[in-house]
Amino acid sequence: MERLVNAFRRWNVMEWMVNVYRWVWGWFRGNNNALTDQTTDEIDEVVVATPRTNDQQPVIINNPNEVYFYNQPPPTNVDVQTLVEELILILRRIIEELRGETLLPAGVLVPGRITKPVPLLITKVRQILDDEWKLHRNQREDLQCMYTPEGSILIEELFDVAKQVAQQEADNKYNTPEAKARHVVRYGNIVCAVGLPGVGKSTLLKMLINCIVVDKSVKPDTQFLFHVSLKKFNPDETVTLLEFLLYGNLSEWNHSDEENKALVHFLYNNPNVVILIDGLDELYTKQADERLHECQLDSKQIPEVFVKNLLMGNLLPYAVKFITSRPGQFYKLHPDYRQGLVSEVQGMDKPAKKDLTKQMCGEANLETVEKYLADRPNLDALCSIPVNCIQIVACLHSSVSSGREINSMTDVFIHTLTNYKASDHVKMSEQAIGQELVKLAHLAYKGLDERKLVFQQADFEEVGINKQTVDMFLHTYVEKSHHLKMRILEGKKRSYFTHLTSHEFYAAVHLILFMPQEEFHRCMDTFKDPHWVMVTRFMFGICNSTSYEDLKVIFPASMIKDYKEKKNILKSLISYEDKDYISKDVIRLSGWVHEANDAEISQRFQECMPQLIKMTALRYPTEASDVLFAFNTFTTPHDLNLTMGDGLDGAPAETLLRGLHGSQVKIKRLNIKHVWMTDSTTQALLPHLDVMDKLGLVSGPNDMNLNPYMEDISRKIMDRQNKIQIWMEGPAVKHVRPLFQCLDKISKLCLDMKRLTSDDNRLLEEAIQRLHSPQDFVFEEIADPCKDCNKFLVQYKEFWQQ
Repeated sequence: MERLVNAFRRWNVMEWMVNVYRWVWGWFRGNNNALTDQTTDEIDEVVVATPRTNDQQPVIINNPNEVYFYNQPPPTNVDVQTLVEELILILRRIIEELRGETLLPAGVLVPGRITKPVPLLITKVRQILDDEWKLHRNQREDLQCMYTPEGSILIEELFDVAKQVAQQEADNKYNTPEAKARHVVRYGNIVCAVGLPGVGKSTLLKMLINCIVVDKSVKPDTQFLFHVSLKKFNPDETVTLLEFLLYGNLSEWNHSDEENKALVHFLYNNPNVVILIDGLDELYTKQADERLHECQLDSKQIPEVFVKNLLMGNLLPYAVKFITSRPGQFYKLHPDYRQGLVSEVQGMDKPAKKDLTKQMCGEANLETVEKYLADRPNLDALCSIPVNCIQIVACLHSSVSSGREINSMTDVFIHTLTNYKASDHVKMSEQAIGQELVKLAHLAYKGLDERKLVFQQADFEEVGINKQTVDMFLHTYVEKSHHLKMRILEGKKRSYFTHLTSHEFYAAVHLILFMPQEEFHRCMDTFKDPHWVMVTRFMFGICNSTSYEDLKVIFPASMIKDYKEKKNILKSLISYEDKDYISKDVIRLSGWVHEANDAEISQRFQECMPQLIKMTALRYPTEASDVLFAFNTFTTPHDLNLTMGDGLDGAPAETLLRGLHGSQVKIKRLNIKHVWMTDSTTQALLPHLDVMDKLGLVSGPNDMNLNPYMEDISRKIMDRQNKIQIWMEGPAVKHVRPLFQCLDKISKLCLDMKRLTSDDNRLLEEAIQRLHSPQDFVFEEIADPCKDCNKFLVQYKEFWQQ
């Protein structure tokens, strides 16, 4: 049959006939989805139809509605080998330039000191099912909460784990070895790395380059290493695939369309191609949540089309792909484009943070800086993010000596701007430099609004910035108090802010200080877009009265427009729409309250919060810091239902537990799921058991370490004044025995009985018989979700929602 199919290909018969034969052959093989399951690793064996324009041939991918165009082999008179050798030389130069950049964020250098990279925490993310995504697609701003990190990964293991994930997916989705193998080939070489702003995604990408080029610890057979920075693209400009891969370096590549076509075909089936794509969040994607049905190998497309087809495995199916993004923008993508391994960069742990701090400030000043951070846990939490850590440590010395309190990243940027304006580097009067900074803020806003993050001279001229001023922003200056070199812009012919976070701060300055009130009000819906999350946070930071007064010194006060009115407009953003689904709202609004540190905004937050607040697990130390700050501004009591865990690092939730003890917020219901219990975690939990109504303990195999702490938990329950309800599920149940001695203080006990030993079952029955008021005690067996999922869900909801 395969010979027959190949014969049809050579004879160029009608497409529908070939598809019929393929379907019949697949049916005989026991896979009646042969047509719809076909993947890109079959391209070299694909059957083509009657030629269309430009010799383009349709290939069915995944389903009959999705068409991918693959061209016939290029003319043989092109000297591909010469093109390949030239391409390798260009790529080698590009990569050497990237490797030459410091692993510290752009714009910060430590004179006389060799900085070395510190480890980043990387975890695997468990993705939800497609049908679940569709169920929640009207709540896409909250999609991030449906993804949970699992375990930890070394950078050298990323693509090994990606292959394992693809193999597990293939085993679950397909029945035949052929279909499974195709799935692994297609998706086992794709890694997506998400993380908060400044957490180290681009740094991880540069580390990956070093692992490939120098250490050979990742993909040692790599011949073609492409680095694609999406912030450099005009999102509406169409380019060829080769132009996409070499964007910004095309001046060195001068070949005919025929030669370019031949090279792309050569790369298409080459397994030694690695494509590193940085900054999906920096590319304006107009149809993030929609599927794109067509892509032409040799045609021009907007960058979004190429990115999606690469992530789908439709283009260069054998190439290794690695892409970075902030979570909000990535999780808006349709599930088809979130294939392969989705990993999360979680920043630095305590040893790495200490290492980086010491590199920044030196051994002699380390103790002073650490003490300052220890006294300010909110700043210490921010320092888990590398960019924040560097910027915070960079300004601590001078801020301490000046008496200026640093409590937020807004404070950090304002302090840095104050030092910049006063430095010898600036050869202008204070009024003149202030006016130039106003123009720079306008440029930052225009860039974000138009999704243009790289600027040419014409862009500067459009907002009135001349070349002399651009050079001043580009050149490095030394901040005298800590001798760190800093600059505002990078690049010469094409310039950009040293970090996207810096760009976002300047955009926020323009919005809250200089944009007219009417125009600002029209931007309200824009602030809900994931691209504007940090801008909105910085605007709230500028609402702080001290920050505002400091900015009036940096920027001409006479140019500020409608500040109070715009602050009131921002306050109106502090609200929530769905009382039953407010977890992410609470975290986001808490971030605004924390950044602002303003009495009016804190009062607005308290007024909009319900009496009962529902939250899922916190994912980052910064989230715990934000929520703690916001909750501690409450002057009236509130109750909290908290889910802690789901495979997440328990440290942020532990921080929350410690910080809430003695506050106006009382934890009434706590569901601890898959959290590795420690002495510290247990000590943070115990004080809350006095007022808690319901407690859940849910575990998987070897993921909770509950045994050493059940006695402590049981004794605390025994000392309660009133009764509590408890839900225990999974292997955690094998540690339930200590609870039998305090059943008089438990009104309802739900147990996963299949985990209960016969001895424990007997002891439970005896304990129930000894109860003083057995009529006040309810025992319920938890349904097996594998056997009766509906019953389990009903039971679960009744327990937690009543």
